[in-house]
Amino acid sequence: MEILIDHLAEARKAHRRNDWRASYAAFVRADGLGPMPTDDLDAYSAAAWRLGHASEAVRLAERTYDRLVRTDPAAATMTAAVLSMQWRARQHQAVARQWADRARGLLAGVSTSGTHGYLAYLDAATALDEDDADTLTRAATALRQTVANTADATLAVLSRVVDGITALRQSRVDDGYRLLDDALLPALDDGVQLEWAGDVYRLVLRSGDRVDADHRQAWTESMRRWVVVTGVVIDTGAAAGS
Repeated sequence: MEILIDHLAEARKAHRRNDWRASYAAFVRADGLGPMPTDDLDAYSAAAWRLGHASEAVRLAERTYDRLVRTDPAAATMTAAVLSMQWRARQHQAVARQWADRARGLLAGVSTSGTHGYLAYLDAATALDEDDADTLTRAATALRQTVANTADATLAVLSRVVDGITALRQSRVDDGYRLLDDALLPALDDGVQLEWAGDVYRLVLRSGDRVDADHRQAWTESMRRWVVVTGVVIDTGAAAGS
C-alpha cells in the first residue's frame, strides 16, 4: 500500500507540472498495484490522451465514467462528453453519439450547465463534418447561449471557432478569418482545457480547401507552438483505429 501511495504522489506531482510522461509512467506503476482514487484515474486517462495513447485513454475514461455514474452523476456527464469528443476525434461517429446521448440522459431535467455547451459544440462539429446546416444553426445558437451564461473560457473559444468555420462555409470570409484568428493566434491560451484545445485544432485544420494557404499555415504554426508549450500530442488526421 505504501508503494502505491508513493507512486500516486509522484504521478500527481508530475501532473501538476504538466510532465505528462512522468505522470503517466507513475500512474502505470500505481495501476499495477491496486485500485486508485477516481480523481487519479481521471488524471491517468488525461495523461494518456495527452501523450497520444488514444485507445488506452478512452478505456481509462470509461472506467472513470463507470465509477462516477454511480457516485457523482453530475461529474459523469462531463466525462461522457469528453468521451464523445475522444471517440469523434478518432472518427468513431456512432460511438461518439452514444456517449453524447448518455450525457444528455444524465442531464435530463437539469438546468443549463457548462456540459450542455460542450455537447452543443460536439453537435456543431458533427454538423460541420456532415454539412447539416439546420443542426449547425441550432447547435451554434445553443453554444453561444451557454457561453453567455457561464464564465467558461474553453466554451468561449469553442463558440468562436464554430462561428468562424460557419462563416467560411457561408462565404463570409472576412468574418470567418477574423473569428478564427482571434481564437487561434498566436496560440490557444492557458484558460482553454487541453483536450478541447486539441479538438479545436483538429476541427479547424480538417476544414480542407475552405481555408486559404496563408491562414492554414498560420494556424498550423499556432498548433505547433501550442504543442511545444503544453507537451500534448495531437493528430489532426486521427484514424479510426488509433
